[in-house]
Amino acid sequence: MAKKSANNSHRSNPKANKSLAIRNVLNRMPTGSYAEVAKAVKSEFGHDVKSSLFYMLKAKGNMKANTRANQAKAQPAKETPAPMNSAATWVEAIKLARNLLRATGSIENATAVLKAVDG
Repeated sequence: MAKKSANNSHRSNPKANKSLAIRNVLNRMPTGSYAEVAKAVKSEFGHDVKSSLFYMLKAKGNMKANTRANQAKAQPAKETPAPMNSAATWVEAIKLARNLLRATGSIENATAVLKAVDG
């Protein structure tokens, strides 16, 4: 098999790669219509652009952007509380509850504090 030279790569040359040429123009004109982008690609890179290729590349770009946005919005999973398996953990929980009741003054206030902390 013949070795390809790095300088003659068609993947990184928009004059030889129609999809790359469209992506380059879409990066500059993200809200551009098919006609505007096709005209810019034709004048700058010399490619005739079909609408199906244009809309496929535009959709793929939007899918990639949405994935990144959703990952950024994703919240970390809530920590699962430690299981209360032993008597010692129950005793510790009762002591904490008693201290909470003393600090808040009533069960209603303690419940309100717990709801505010949890949600």
